[in-house]
Order: sequence, then structure tokens, then C-alpha cells
Amino acid sequence: METGVGRRIGTLAGVLSAALAAAATAAGTAAAEEAVNLRIMSYNVWYGGAQVSLEQTAAAIRAADADIVGLQEPDGNTARIAAMAGYPYVDLRRHIISRVPLFDPKLGERTETGQAPYTLAGVDSDAAHVWALVAPGRVVAVANVHLTSDPYGPNAAQEAAGPDEVLAVEAETRMPEVEALAAALEPVVASGAPVFVTGDFNSPSGRDWTAAVAALRPEVKFPVDWPVPARMEAAGFTDSFRAVHPDPVARPGLTYSPGFPHPVPQEGEIMDRIDYVWSANATPTASQVVGEAGNPDVDVAVAPWPSDHRAVVSAFTAVPVEAPALIAVEPRLVEEGGSFLVRVNSPGRADWGAVIVPRGGTADAAVTGVDGIMAYWQPGFRFSTHGLSPGAWDAVLLIGGEEAARTRFSVIPEGGRATIEVVTPEVRPGEPMTVRWSGAPGFRFDWIGVYAKGDWNLYNYLAFAYTGAVLEGEMTLEPDLYYQVLEPGDYEVRLMADDHYQVLATAPFTVLPP
Repeated sequence: METGVGRRIGTLAGVLSAALAAAATAAGTAAAEEAVNLRIMSYNVWYGGAQVSLEQTAAAIRAADADIVGLQEPDGNTARIAAMAGYPYVDLRRHIISRVPLFDPKLGERTETGQAPYTLAGVDSDAAHVWALVAPGRVVAVANVHLTSDPYGPNAAQEAAGPDEVLAVEAETRMPEVEALAAALEPVVASGAPVFVTGDFNSPSGRDWTAAVAALRPEVKFPVDWPVPARMEAAGFTDSFRAVHPDPVARPGLTYSPGFPHPVPQEGEIMDRIDYVWSANATPTASQVVGEAGNPDVDVAVAPWPSDHRAVVSAFTAVPVEAPALIAVEPRLVEEGGSFLVRVNSPGRADWGAVIVPRGGTADAAVTGVDGIMAYWQPGFRFSTHGLSPGAWDAVLLIGGEEAARTRFSVIPEGGRATIEVVTPEVRPGEPMTVRWSGAPGFRFDWIGVYAKGDWNLYNYLAFAYTGAVLEGEMTLEPDLYYQVLEPGDYEVRLMADDHYQVLATAPFTVLPP
């Protein structure tokens, strides 16, 4: 039996050997844990999700068991749907709801001027995506879109002599929109980050309109290499449903339409697969159609089905990338007397601080703030609006005393409502007109409409422009936004919510004689 030094050396050698083995095991486990499993859903909820039942809309999301959901047509109900479905994180500018924290890649508000392509409404041209914090300090990118519906390509195909006529329709409508989207996301794809895009693209796929399908479905008159999905593929994206189910005859995967609502069809409506979950730098492992009961092409059934689209949910394995310094304010529109949460990602879990400054101000102009927070202990801090007057503010993330990121938010008066005004309330026919608003909800498709004064028909807008999801701002309505030159008379501008017809505020103006 060894004693003394010899036994201690043997013991140390054994400990070292065990430690090395444990380290090797930990390294292997860490490598395996780099990858995450995600379920991503695309869901057109049909005009606010309430055409059948808002609860059923939320039930469909719960049944799909998605981690992140891109909504189309939420019409201002994004946060409400998220709460009902049990999703704590919401991006109102992209209509994304999530089980994991979401962060804007820039300032949390559009900074570019002018009208953006429909796919980039409410965001800057280099910020189509949101970062989703899917693991501590690691993110994936998610974008969500809805392309123009009319004129609808499959309808055009019914009267067309061949694919060229159909492609001409796509070139004038959806191609400029998808081009802007693809250009915005290509740098993110090139960075190696996993990128997911959900959306109602209002376009079939060339992987579906094949000769084999044309022989079985009368509405597929001839093969078409639909250019919108082709552009997404050229940008590095994979159609997750068709990657998992490559045979369009065996699995059509039609998402439009189950009915208006199910089981009520619309006579002459062309059925097709136009809703997608795209991925780049990720591996699709499963993809399911979520829809009405009794349909053999539906994998997850919900009864009654509440939308005129079926949804798609796809599963992925992906390796998220290291997250930059990020900061978010929840909510972005805060009522005076209320409170708001500042949530951050501090790289390397460095101690952090946050200060609240007037819009564009430096940390030296802080009205309130906190510093020295241990990131591993507290990734968020709740502030009150005490001392913050109504208006535009920034929340600034400090790391090591230096600004690392900032985001915008606004405070509105207690009990306050949205406002709009015409800066020069008298104009001549054909002249531009500047409008200013505040207290807008910041939905992706908030818009300003021009109406004849007192016109009760909300469909009768004479001009419209999107606000860019800006909470408070100013824009000039140029003559090319009008459907016609306004005759002399009394009119009004209306601030409207989220591509729908909820009037938030009005202001009068007069067109004078030439």
C-alpha cells in the first residue's frame, strides 16, 4: 500500500484524468447544445382574427405549438392575440408574436422617409427582421410579410394563353415587393445567422405548378416557375414545407382557401399553396398544415377553423449566432403615470445600465436611469414615467459607461388619445399637404386617409399613405398619392389603425379654388 506523497500523486492523477474526461464530455455537450430546435408558424388570421372567433384564432396557435408566429391581417389585434394564445413577446411593427424575447436590430422605429414597398412597411430597408433571443446571448432573425393580393396570379392564369402573361402580372405586382424583401435580408443570410421568413406571399410555387400537378388539377393549366418564390430561393431561402414534402402530388399543402369560413366556399376561387415558412442557415425537420378538421391534407386540426387561410408550422434545427448589444422598451407607447419595461441583451453578460433621455440625447441628458445591473441576475428593469413629459424619448443601453444601443418610445398624456393635424389647413388643388400626428399605436400598417368631410363610408378614401409605424411624426402628402385632384371644398384627414378602418383621429382642411 502506498502512503504519503505517492498516494497523493496517484489521487491527483486520477482527479486530473476525471477532469479531462468531464471537460471532453462537456465540450461535446456544449457543441450539441449550440443547436436549438424551433417551431415557426405563418398564419393569416383573416381580418383581425375575429371573423369567426378571436378565441379560435388563439386556439389554432396553441394547437400548432409554435415558438414564433408571424401573423398576417391582425388589424391591430396582434398583442391581443398574443395574450390569448399565451405568447409574452410582441413586435407590432412586424406582427410577430413569440415565446422568446424579441429585439429590433436598430432604433425600434422607421427612420427612412417616403413610402416603403409593402413588404417593408413600418421598417427600414436594412431592418426587415427582428432578433429572437432563442438561447442566452444567442439569436436568430425573423421577418414576416404579406404581399399584395390583386391582381392574383392564379386567376390570371385561367385566362392566359401561357406562362408569359402570368409572369407579366407578377412582374408588375409582387416582384418589386419580394425584391425589396430579399435585398433587405440577403446581408443577414450572408452573415451566417439563421433567418426565417413567414408570410402570405399571394403566389404559388413553381415547385407546385409542375407538369405532374397540371395533369391532376384543372386550375393548374400549365407549368409556371412562379418568380416570387424563385427570388426567395435565389436569396438563399428554403421553402420548408416543400423541403420536407417534396412531392406536390402526394402533399399539395394547399393553404388557400378552406372557406369563407369553412365549409363555405367562394365560387370561382382558385385553391393554392401561397403561405410559407422560409428558412436560411437552418435545417427544416418537419412541416405541417394547420386547418379544418376532416381534411386529409391537414396535420393539425382545429374546429371550427377561424380563418380563410390554413396556417403552416415548420420545425427546424439551427445554430443561433452571438447577439449584439440590444435594448427594447415594452410598451413603446406609454401613458403618463404608467410604467414600462426596459429589456436588454448585454454581450458576455457584462454589467449594464440604462438611461432615459429626450429623443436623440446623450447619456449626459438622462432624466432617469440605473447602472451597475448584473446581467446574469437581471436582464430587465421597470421604470415609471415620473419626470417624463409627453413626447419622444430614447432608452439607452450603457455597458462600461458607454452607449451600446438605444431604442425609441413615446409618452402620451394620461388618458390621452391619438391626434392628427394639418399643418397648413388651406391648400390649392394639386398642392402637397403636410400632416402631423402623435399617439399612434405604432402598428405596421397604420395609415392616413383623405376623405370628403363627414363621409360615413370608410371605404371612400381619396388618398392614403402609411405612417411607417411611427408613434409621432410628420409627412407630406404629395399629389401622386391621390386618386384624383381634389375639387375645391371641405375635406378631412383621418389617422387609421393597421391597414384597417378604425379611426383614431381626424383633422379638417379645405381645398381653395385655383
